[in-house]
Amino acid sequence: MHYLTDRFGATERRMIWLAALVLLPVFFFPVLPIWTMKMWAPQYREGLTLTIYTNTIKGDLQNINTLNHYVGMHAITPDDFKEFRYLPQALTFFGLMALVAGLVNRRWVAFLGWLAFTGFAVYMFSDYAKWLWSYGHDLNPRAAIKLPEFTPPLIGYNKMANFKVLSMPGPGTVLLGLAWLMGPLAILLEMRASSRAGSSRRAA
Repeated sequence: MHYLTDRFGATERRMIWLAALVLLPVFFFPVLPIWTMKMWAPQYREGLTLTIYTNTIKGDLQNINTLNHYVGMHAITPDDFKEFRYLPQALTFFGLMALVAGLVNRRWVAFLGWLAFTGFAVYMFSDYAKWLWSYGHDLNPRAAIKLPEFTPPLIGYNKMANFKVLSMPGPGTVLLGLAWLMGPLAILLEMRASSRAGSSRRAA
């Protein structure tokens, strides 16, 4: 408990500033994709791409929705995702908490922000997995082409009918993951720095 109520060490504080630097601009510049799905088939050798940002979906939506219609899947539109209404604001809020933690120089503020960020990340991953499951299972029984129920891959490769599908985190998610990692990394580095300082004092 004493550790949480104490002030940051120099290393910790630098890491907190860096996490804030990564998270704060998300609301103003949601330009990096957070997820990308690529699909190939004999009739689409160049591939079809679905790119998800924090506030919208872009890519070959028209072609993908045409294919979805034939197999009974719902059309994919940005308006379907309520998450886009609050995702940039939520991520920026976590950056603001990191900034406040650095300004007031208190570990417990950063710890609360990190816990909230972790919980939010778990919720968003589970929400995305649920969305993928729903799109592959809630099929129109009157569709022209009948497919068995399926789930597009959350991460990695899968084959669906004659399509090969690759789903991977985008550079935005990589940056967010690095911001999240700043928390435990800052603690580890500060503990090592404290241990070396203690060893030096004992040696003296």
